Amino acid sequence: MQCAWSYWPLVKFLVPLALTIIVQDSAEQALNRGLTSAQNSSRVLASFGVGYNLVKFATGPLMEIKHVGLVQVHSIPDSLKAVTCVAVVAITVLILAILIGFTKLGDYIVTKMYSLQADVGRQARLCIFYLGLFPLLDGIAWVYAGILLQHKHSAVVGSASVIDICTQIGVVVVLLQSALQYTNPILIPVVALYVGCIVRLLIVLGAYFKFVHGKYRQAAPLSPEAELTIKKVLWFWWPLALVQASQRISRPIVNLFVARDLEGTDEAVIALAVLTVSYPVGRVLWGWLNELKAIAPAFSKEALLTTGQRNRITPRKKRIFYMCSLIVSLTFMFIVFWIPGIIVAFLTNVIQVEEWLAEYCIVPLKIFTFFAIPVATRAHLTSWLLVCKQTWIVAPSAVVRLITLIVALIVLPLCGVHGASHGIAALLCAVSGEALTVSIASVYNNYRRRKAKKDDTPTPDDEEEHEEARENLEEMKPFVVFESNV
Repeated sequence: MQCAWSYWPLVKFLVPLALTIIVQDSAEQALNRGLTSAQNSSRVLASFGVGYNLVKFATGPLMEIKHVGLVQVHSIPDSLKAVTCVAVVAITVLILAILIGFTKLGDYIVTKMYSLQADVGRQARLCIFYLGLFPLLDGIAWVYAGILLQHKHSAVVGSASVIDICTQIGVVVVLLQSALQYTNPILIPVVALYVGCIVRLLIVLGAYFKFVHGKYRQAAPLSPEAELTIKKVLWFWWPLALVQASQRISRPIVNLFVARDLEGTDEAVIALAVLTVSYPVGRVLWGWLNELKAIAPAFSKEALLTTGQRNRITPRKKRIFYMCSLIVSLTFMFIVFWIPGIIVAFLTNVIQVEEWLAEYCIVPLKIFTFFAIPVATRAHLTSWLLVCKQTWIVAPSAVVRLITLIVALIVLPLCGVHGASHGIAALLCAVSGEALTVSIASVYNNYRRRKAKKDDTPTPDDEEEHEEARENLEEMKPFVVFESNV
């Protein structure tokens, strides 16, 4: 009983974060629900899917600014510098959104590259323009969410996300009663996204000023060496942003190849609609594993300071916790996606897609089951690298992911795989390649650190620093492999 209780701090910290990811993916279902009542719903879903995925590609790197708040921000000036970085990136995205919405650049990027019909491409371009300011609001919210996580207020972050999704659902329900669903249905999810994000931003800002801002004002000024600079933020953030960008652009690339593989046919529109529905449904049960990245940064110091060996958040306990999280995710996915009738009933009754469209989603969702293994492995290793502030090690995995994705998208149709299954299977190959790259790079880094440790003789003044380094080194060990002989 005592042993089980020692895992409670990890459970209490992760559950709100997992809830954050789950409600974000559930939010997409609410947004899709706002489009399923429209005339030509498959075309509107395809337009929103293309436009929203391109915007999410732009906001993805800003989501990683959360880890800057979690690891690097320790004062009010630090937080303002992080917000400045967000503002610069968000303004750039806004300019691109305007160009895509109203110039031939947008016609080429959206309509021609995706081989969409003119009306579908026009709606997708308008969706991108409407969401031009969304990255700014979302990025600022993630900065302060990261700061709250650093101070163990994960419940506030999770609650803000829950309220965000509830707000979006409420807005969708209200707007479905208006004339928008007949005149301009794509505005329904756009308005819902903005209102929900603004509410979430206000909540995290309010929590920051209540729980953290006063501590920063009373804290002693940091030494010039310890102060956060724009250069430090960018050096820590860019590898994470690159990886996140490669992850976010994967969906538009998949949509592009799937659409061009079925170019000029009704099956292309159906495949895009299936991908739009399947992505968020599949991610609900494994996407939260990404939040395991926050475990080591939040608990590395606590593992050293907590008294009592049985109560310490040791590297071994963290690895066991990672493994248990993976098993929970796999169990639920096998139940929901593989037992006949469950997923079709959910899609038809909750999201209210047509039954024929739900049938098309079955195979892609079964493929999603196997995403949990590489995602959990990648999150475990990245968590340790965040503690060591060696995020540059994950950068090559972004390149490997994109190369693997494109190769799989080219090869799979030659093997007879088409439609949405073509896209999801290629994405699985890409995620697996990315996780393998991070594993190899982390093993090499572990070898370097062990070798450096043998060469160094610690002084009494450095004893505490070396103890923390040894603790961090233990975080390196993945679930069952790469643990010895390195």
